Amino acid sequence: MKTSLPFSAAEDRAWRALGSSEDHPQIEEWLAEADALIQSRERRRANQWQRARWAAAAMVTALAIAAGGYWTLAPERYQTRLGEQRDVTLPDGSRMTLNTNTAVAVWYSKARRYIELRRGEALFAVKADASRPFEVEAGGVLTRALGTEFNVDLRGYKVTVSVLEGAVSVAPEGRTGAAPAPQQGSLDPGAAATPTITTLSKGQAVDVRPKEGRMQEHRADLRRIDAWRTRRLEFTDTPLPEALDEFNRYSAVHVVAGTPDLGSVHVSGVFRVGDADSFLYALREALNLETHESGGEVVVIRRVAPQP
Repeated sequence: MKTSLPFSAAEDRAWRALGSSEDHPQIEEWLAEADALIQSRERRRANQWQRARWAAAAMVTALAIAAGGYWTLAPERYQTRLGEQRDVTLPDGSRMTLNTNTAVAVWYSKARRYIELRRGEALFAVKADASRPFEVEAGGVLTRALGTEFNVDLRGYKVTVSVLEGAVSVAPEGRTGAAPAPQQGSLDPGAAATPTITTLSKGQAVDVRPKEGRMQEHRADLRRIDAWRTRRLEFTDTPLPEALDEFNRYSAVHVVAGTPDLGSVHVSGVFRVGDADSFLYALREALNLETHESGGEVVVIRRVAPQP
């Protein structure tokens, strides 16, 4: 027998009384026809379900295109590990360079180019397109550009935006109601323009602390940005604690100042990213400091003069 059907107990007994289907060729033929009919119906149902799924997907795509929605329904995500850097070419030809331990999400549509810097630091070289501004959100701060090159550095509750070429506008979202990050699967092409709080041009920068409602404009540290792009750390009369913080961004060897008075010590020099040995050697020899390993990190202290 090629298949079984849900017979009742009485029908089953009657069927068994007939003996093997081999003794009844007509029954065997009926069973084969029934089996073929069942399989045919199952194939038709599967094909209908598949066609319905494709039709629904095509409708969603058509609606997204008509409304200027995503090129992709989910953002593209990029990240780097500690000490790693990465160059990314975006769909419109713009470029972004991710510094150490950085994570971004990228949304693109016909109406907007939107980047969310979730942690770390990134440099953006934006291809001009007046019909859709290029926006970068980091820590509640929205930076908007048309065609320019700028750097966004997110550290804790502070965001630093620096302009290398062109101009950008910077707006704290908490104070201006700037457009929020697009939700996955949708991108509103009609989002209201973000009110401009400050405009930066080449060589200018601003530190923004959204939670404190503070913005402070200053000269951009272009030498530092150029240094990290070429995997260098460059310090010019930098307080030691700041130099250690910058070094630790790239290195698995964590170096800390052992005493608060080391804030008066300043560091100058150029070091290769991740070269802990050379960096610590310079602290000992050039600054007359001592380094000791303790609890999985390196502690820097002042060198004690030997007793006579």
